[in-house]
Amino acid sequence: MPQLSADVDAIEDWWRGQDPTRTARFDRTAFPCGLQADVQLLRTTQTAEQLRPQDRRFEMLADAVTALDNFSPFFKYLVYYDGPLESDRLCGQGGGFFDGPGVAIVYVGSCAGEPSAVIAAHEVIHAMGMLPRSGPPNGCPDSPGHACDTQSDIMWPFATLVPLSSLLLDVNRDDYYGHSGGWEDLQDSRWLRHLDAQVPLALTLQGTGSVVSDVPGVECSASCSSEWDAGAAVTLAATPTGDQRFISWSGACTGTAPSCSVSLAQPTTVTALFAPATFALRVTIGGKGTVRSASGAVACPGRCAAAVPSFTITRLTAKPAKGWRFKAWSGACRGTKPGCTLPMTAATQARAVFVRAKPR
Repeated sequence: MPQLSADVDAIEDWWRGQDPTRTARFDRTAFPCGLQADVQLLRTTQTAEQLRPQDRRFEMLADAVTALDNFSPFFKYLVYYDGPLESDRLCGQGGGFFDGPGVAIVYVGSCAGEPSAVIAAHEVIHAMGMLPRSGPPNGCPDSPGHACDTQSDIMWPFATLVPLSSLLLDVNRDDYYGHSGGWEDLQDSRWLRHLDAQVPLALTLQGTGSVVSDVPGVECSASCSSEWDAGAAVTLAATPTGDQRFISWSGACTGTAPSCSVSLAQPTTVTALFAPATFALRVTIGGKGTVRSASGAVACPGRCAAAVPSFTITRLTAKPAKGWRFKAWSGACRGTKPGCTLPMTAATQARAVFVRAKPR
């Protein structure tokens, strides 16, 4: 675990050193010591003898990754394989699509002297779809997916036994990163964090519930904030917990539907409001008369208390008995008009006061 976490930190720092506007977008989780690489243990169903030969090992391991219950097409997967090896000369393998899932594998215990962070960075770039088979001027004829202009390039096809800090990301920037050609450019990958164009998304949760995004980035059960590449399009989904229900969005999101799409072109704030499904409404009467709600849930005297839907406007109407007149409301209702509108944003009490009518 310390090795994996240290390699992730090293790759992020190295990438920033190669390009101050980018870094690899590794998934992290909170530990008491801070955010660390998010790691899980995977045990394959194959036997040691099945995994030992290298001709189908990558395919079997990639299949095991894609079979994970929490597999997501929004991720590239970096795997450290600590199992049997037919040869210790193969440092790792990686493959994937420029705009889709991919798997990078570091063969632990192989390639003695080659830092695992170097292997991981090399294979992660493969998992991101680099190098394309056609386009790069310095692609290796006998080793597709590699750069053959200089061994100081991270995509040189052979181990160089030097630290990651000694290697470069696309020497001369003409093959796979920051080039001017018409083929895929790793610098544009959405699996890289665009440090030169970040916008914050501040999410406030009122009540009890959670909000998640359709792409990884937001998974909050309390108010939280996150940073996104400018221009990212995100769909947020609100889910209540317990006896709560989702009420509405405010800020950059509006409406009462549980999902909302926002475009993060600038700093953005969103509020998700949750509340109990109902609030208690209690009515009391002074004098003689009746108070009824438009829905009929309250018909006082008689039914003077009811559970009404939260954040649903409820209208009460006071009607005096014969020989009485309506005087005024108190409590949550105010004024001398017989009608009262309540927003029902909390448990509510209202009192209607009637007095005897003066004879004419």
